Amino acid sequence: LVWLLALAAALLACCALGSLHAYGKHSQAQIACAIAFAHLLATWVVAEVANRCAVGRSNKTVEYEATAQNDPVPETIGAEEASKDPEANAPQTAATKMPREELSLGDKLQAGLVDALQPLRACAELAAIMALMYLCDRTDVFSSAKKVYNPIQFWSVWGLICLAALFTVRKIQDTKPLSREQTDEWKGWMQIMFLMYHYFEEKEVYNAIRVYIAAYVWMTGYGNFFLYRRGKSFTVRRTAQMLFRLNFMGFFVCIVLSNEYMLYYICAMHTLFTVFVLGIMYARHSINTHNKALWAKIAVTFLGTALLYDGPAFIFRAVFGTVPGVRQLFAFHDPLHPEFTDELHEFHFRSGLDRFIWIIGMVFALCFPEIEAGFARLQEMAWQNRVAIQALLSAVALVLGGVWWYYVFTLDKYSYNKVHPFTSFIPLAIYLLFRNLTDWLRTRYLYLFAYMGKYTLETYIFQFHIWMKTTGINGSPKHLLEIVPGNYWLNFVILSAAYVFLSVRFSNLTGVLRDAVIPESLWTMGKIWAGLAAFSSMSMLLAFIWSADF
Repeated sequence: LVWLLALAAALLACCALGSLHAYGKHSQAQIACAIAFAHLLATWVVAEVANRCAVGRSNKTVEYEATAQNDPVPETIGAEEASKDPEANAPQTAATKMPREELSLGDKLQAGLVDALQPLRACAELAAIMALMYLCDRTDVFSSAKKVYNPIQFWSVWGLICLAALFTVRKIQDTKPLSREQTDEWKGWMQIMFLMYHYFEEKEVYNAIRVYIAAYVWMTGYGNFFLYRRGKSFTVRRTAQMLFRLNFMGFFVCIVLSNEYMLYYICAMHTLFTVFVLGIMYARHSINTHNKALWAKIAVTFLGTALLYDGPAFIFRAVFGTVPGVRQLFAFHDPLHPEFTDELHEFHFRSGLDRFIWIIGMVFALCFPEIEAGFARLQEMAWQNRVAIQALLSAVALVLGGVWWYYVFTLDKYSYNKVHPFTSFIPLAIYLLFRNLTDWLRTRYLYLFAYMGKYTLETYIFQFHIWMKTTGINGSPKHLLEIVPGNYWLNFVILSAAYVFLSVRFSNLTGVLRDAVIPESLWTMGKIWAGLAAFSSMSMLLAFIWSADF
């Protein structure tokens, strides 16, 4: 009875929300998603009731401890998978203390609901966040405002953020270059400026944003090379977890808002280049311990990538335009640019801009032991020699950076795009040199930026629909979301806080659901995904039957 009442309430809420939509008719996938969310919400309510009943008997409850899952970094890459099944450490309640075969059917059902309470809470939170996102971007409940182009405001806000970050300096013991804290810091400050670039319409920093995106792709090649070179991560579970982390959010946002996957092109790029690195490293992975073999793999990868993107056009189209399912995944129909009739244009353009930098990341990872040893030898030198070498390296880097800035970085947007694939590694190498040049710099990081660097995927997607407002299906965030009419800065403060909070929460629930649907046991994983497939098919069937527009 409780489940039926909760289901009815959830379906009515979905109908009420759907009736507010402002862009066309709902797709069958959207209706199916609403039905699935309603069933999950009803089941969550029943699970909470079951947990309360268990608490009444044992004074124990299931805590919702969501942990954020981050991208791989060198310190954690290659770590062996845990030998124990995570399910073995599940919280024990009164319903789970007795052997299952000794329980009645009702007690077994209660025990199952209590065991599944954490994932169900994550599902409930997922449904609530998706509903809020839909309300903000697909209805007229909240109005939109024009973006304000003002370089003084942009740089003033950026300066204040940097000033605040300086008060969050923290020290670590690890003196190695590119520690986890440093890479998170790097991602964090780049992400903040990337987001501000969109919010404040600061078109003058376009070339810098292109470099930042290249840095993210560089980290994809660098991090995954470390991961797979160890040879211990070629597992179904590790690969599934990684792809789940990259695409779970984009998958649901695309369904709920009826957008195409390529609208969030960074997700597509990271997924593609991650799969490329996986394939390259898995092929004859027994030789990955030999540097010469790895150099040969990298050389072949360079040639293959050049042929794919710079060779005859039919090659790219054959790879991404003829394989069943692949073309539909990477196709994009831009309502703001109907002149682009080739549906693969967006993917070719976006991925082509950074087609080589992920390979440069692999090269850096391959050379990392020598780089690390070089920094260690530099630190052991007498201070006079150390300072002299640091000054020489700095001078060379500044000259190279000056030449790059004058001849490349100052180009207009379209001219810069032509040379970006071949020059983006220069500013990245210079930044990495200066960031790691001294032991003092390597052992300190800015916590504020490192914290934001953990949630780059969530903040990237939610900027479209919670911080700003798009032009509709497959639309870009051309407007600002407005909840307090006429007050620009109050909207900025309130929405920024809500936007960051929701990004953190979504990252946390992604970690919970990832661990729930991709457990240690492949047999258990298979049963879970078979159940999810059946549940999805049922939802699609009900959506087909229930053709009402809600």
